[in-house]
This record gives sequence, C-alpha cells and structure tokens, in this order.
Amino acid sequence: MTAYRFLDFEFTPLRLGDRGFLTPALRRYAHPLAGYTFAVLAAWNPFYRYGWAVCGHAGLMISCFMERTGHHHLLQPLGRLSSAGRRKILQGAAALDYALKIIGVSERFLTENPDLVREFHVREDRTAANYIYAADSLAELKGRKYAKKRNLISQANGLYEWTPSPLTGEQTDSCFVVLEAIAGEESPRMEGMLALERTALESTLKHFKAWEQQGVLVEADGRPVAFSIFEAIGPRTAAIHFERALRSYKGLYQIINQETAKTIAAQGYEFINREEDLGDPGLRAAKKSYHPVDIVSAYELTFKQ
Repeated sequence: MTAYRFLDFEFTPLRLGDRGFLTPALRRYAHPLAGYTFAVLAAWNPFYRYGWAVCGHAGLMISCFMERTGHHHLLQPLGRLSSAGRRKILQGAAALDYALKIIGVSERFLTENPDLVREFHVREDRTAANYIYAADSLAELKGRKYAKKRNLISQANGLYEWTPSPLTGEQTDSCFVVLEAIAGEESPRMEGMLALERTALESTLKHFKAWEQQGVLVEADGRPVAFSIFEAIGPRTAAIHFERALRSYKGLYQIINQETAKTIAAQGYEFINREEDLGDPGLRAAKKSYHPVDIVSAYELTFKQ
C-alpha cells in the first residue's frame, strides 16, 4: 500500500504501525460518535481501506473507500479546519467526477464550518445516530422503567449460576468459544453487515491488548457464555463496541449489559455510548428500552456540484 493524493492532500493508508501517532491525535480531537478510535478504524479497515492525512497544524483527515462505487470519500475532518483547509477540500471536491461525501458528521462540525457546509447537501443519517446512557443508571437498573430488566436477571439467577470477570488479552480465546457456541446453537445468517461486523470483532479480539480494549467475560455452567468489549472515547464516556451472549441462557444479555455498565461506572465514566441501531427495528427497540439520556445525531454531507 502506498500513499495517494485525494482532494490534493497526501493520504497514507492506515497500517497497524500507525497506532502510536494516530491514537493521541484521535483522542485530542475526540468525536461524539463512537467510530473515531484507532481500534474501530483498524478493525473495519479491510472493508473501508482508510487513509489519513494531516491538515494544517490542528486537523486530521480520514478517507474511506466505498467498494460498491469505487470512490473515495471522507469521514468528518477532526480538529479545527483552517480556512485554507476548507478551501482545499472544496476545490478538490469540485475537481472530482463524482459527488464527494463527508460521513459521520456531528452537529458541532456543521455549526463550526458554515462556509464549507453550505456547499453540501446535508442529510441526517438516523441509522448512524449513537445512543448515550447514564453509566450509573445501567449499572444499578433502579426504578420502574428498568423493572423488566431486573426481572429477567432475577429469573436468570434462579435458572443458573454465573460469574463475571474482567476480559483480558489472555482470555480472548474464551470469546471465540462463545462465538462458536452461538454459531452452533443459533445458526445466525452471517451476511451483509453482520458478516463484516463478525470479521471486525475477530480482528479486535486478536489485537485486544495492543489496541487497549477492555471488556467483561461471563461464565456459566463451567463455560464462557457472554462477553463485551469497550473502550474510552472521551474523558467522561466509554463506548461498547461489541456484546455477545448465548440466547439459550435466559436474561444473559441483560446480565452482560449490567456487568459491563458496572465496570465502566466503577472506572469513573459518566456515560456509555452503545453506538447505532443500523436502522434495524428490533435493535432500535432494544436500545430504547434502556432509556438513553441522549441520541447523538449523525449527518452525511454530499457535495452540491
């Protein structure tokens, strides 16, 4: 993989060795959406072929490749764009023979860059909006609104014994055991986005320690049955990237959800980002059932010319 020019910027293809440079930059320019960490970019890199470029003294550009169309586009630029950087993006977009898209855009970016944004059509992408929860609320499950969650956990306690523990790099083999059990018991259809997510999850497990991930592992009946993977995306917020549990154990998803929240809250984080619902009605209903305190909007910009 070699560097390439896009929008008249020099982009470097994302490599695992870039973590030392990109991780501090991504943390410095923290984004409210959960996809802007090195671990997420690296896990999904085989599909989106990300590249990165420095924009001025306080900006980072990340490109992505859409195989379906054969075109490069941008994730939301991070940091503060200079007027020269904005002009360069617009001039580069005007020179393309297709409409440039800027993906995963926050409301703050729209507000801070009006002269850039006015040259684009703006569309809210509801499927990419992120669900935010109070960490203490998910850890404690207090009140009538969480009665069904507590009831399912109570039923689980009467049906089987389970034990949570921190997930470490030495225990990731147990997560693959859970994935194999899910495949054997439930036979999920691994196609489309589900297939891509499975590959991204496996990559994250293989680089769990190097990518500074954390998680929770739950065992029952002498075997691993559920796990979660999370990381900090800001000083007050942790994002849960993956969560898997065997549905043959009643209440297990509620257990892994609460145990992960307890771990995150104990580390001092105030909020949990449980990412997007991808437009799936069942997933949307499940995320709403935990009563988010906020749903962070995501926007897609399409160049007008």
